[in-house]
Amino acid sequence: MNVAFVALAVGLVLHAAFRPDTRRVVADLPWGVVVLTAGILVYVADLERVGTLKTLARHLGGIDGTLLTVLAIAYLAAFFATIESSTVAVLGLIVPLAATALPHQTSAQFTALLVAVCGTIGAVAISPLHLGGGLVLANTREEDTPRVFRWTLGWSVGAAVLLPAVLLLVPLAAGI
Repeated sequence: MNVAFVALAVGLVLHAAFRPDTRRVVADLPWGVVVLTAGILVYVADLERVGTLKTLARHLGGIDGTLLTVLAIAYLAAFFATIESSTVAVLGLIVPLAATALPHQTSAQFTALLVAVCGTIGAVAISPLHLGGGLVLANTREEDTPRVFRWTLGWSVGAAVLLPAVLLLVPLAAGI
């Protein structure tokens, strides 16, 4: 089913059932999140359209060892997640990239790969350059901001360096 059509249909049913004040609903929408998500989707679509993902996947697929490919994908995901503002964008880039670079994996092996990659992405999402870290800094008292900035940056860089190698044990256990 077309996701946009289903979302529109569900919205129409909810609107008919609850009859909210339309002006208030539009005013209460988190427009920043809507614009960010739309921008991410356009960005990923443009990367796919110009062939960036296929080129990266081709280069990653050319690595001789599957475990080295998994490690390269995990480090690439960690790097993207540390500097990218949204986890959705990183997942939108890395999951198709991993599927293209490692096409002959069983579903259990691919799931283990995704656990390793997504674990890294989730751990570095506290980066102050990331949306999650930005929200943390936005809700920090002004006098604590430099300390929290250093802590979140240190955590995300440390996780980006260490976690891909540690989480490589998950695909290794699954037989990749």
